[in-house]
Amino acid sequence: MTTTGTEEKVNKPLDPANLTEGEKKHIPVIEAPETVTAGEPFEVTITVGSIPHVMEEKHFIEWIELYLHNKLIGRKELSPSGEKAAKVTFRIEADEALIAIKEIETCRVRGVNICGNCGEKSVITNLHAVEKCNVHGVWESYRQIEVMSGEEKEEGKKCVWKA
Repeated sequence: MTTTGTEEKVNKPLDPANLTEGEKKHIPVIEAPETVTAGEPFEVTITVGSIPHVMEEKHFIEWIELYLHNKLIGRKELSPSGEKAAKVTFRIEADEALIAIKEIETCRVRGVNICGNCGEKSVITNLHAVEKCNVHGVWESYRQIEVMSGEEKEEGKKCVWKA
């Protein structure tokens, strides 16, 4: 059982390939760039549900949290608004230290990618969105994101990873 900081059970889809209508209304959808550069701000938008969740007095999303590599980045409290969807945007930035942390946590060979053209480092990590519906509890989703090192960046050159 997965829990949030509030120690509540996190609901998960029974069959991720065939979501129910209720699951489609509660699982957070994360919109973010596929690749970001450490130290440069970027936006992450979280919409609750691929089918928009209502924000009515009796049924609404109480809050949405965003984590980057298991670190809480932000939390937005919400309230009934009559809007057709629960949606928030966070402006965040990945710290250069994330690359070193990921390298230590995993493996020096597979934890960090090194570009064969420019020597730039990157890591693949997760954005993790968690939301709480006042009626149906806590739901979560994940999305991978690549964080490029900003220290050795060669401007205007798209990295091609060496095999």
